Amino acid sequence: MFILVRRICLAVVLVAIVVLVGTSLPTWWGGHFGGYRLLAHMTASGMVVVGLPLYAVLRWTDWLSAPLPSRASTWTFWALVFTGFLTIASMFACMLPSTTTPWMVTLIDFHGWIGATMAVAAIAHLITCRRVAAA
Repeated sequence: MFILVRRICLAVVLVAIVVLVGTSLPTWWGGHFGGYRLLAHMTASGMVVVGLPLYAVLRWTDWLSAPLPSRASTWTFWALVFTGFLTIASMFACMLPSTTTPWMVTLIDFHGWIGATMAVAAIAHLITCRRVAAA
């Protein structure tokens, strides 16, 4: 049951990352970010804000009792968690009232780049998790 919850949590995070990348792609080429794309992006970001820490805790506690997974799986897991938390923190910092407009623009740019890095880390983690499960 514990493994099923962990896998569902990872699936929710991965689907949310696909939606986040899909909704943000037009902005990479100067497009406007608003309307239903922004609504879908905000909904998926809520799934990541809840799902990623939950997956991290479930995965980490699983390592305390089960045999350690491969070294690649460990690296990609921590890359996903680190880039995910940086993505969340950059947008949270952008929403603080003390942030100036130039700093907001910088944080939004950082949010986009680190979010793209999180997508790469998620793909790498999915690949290494599948290899560990197959072994």
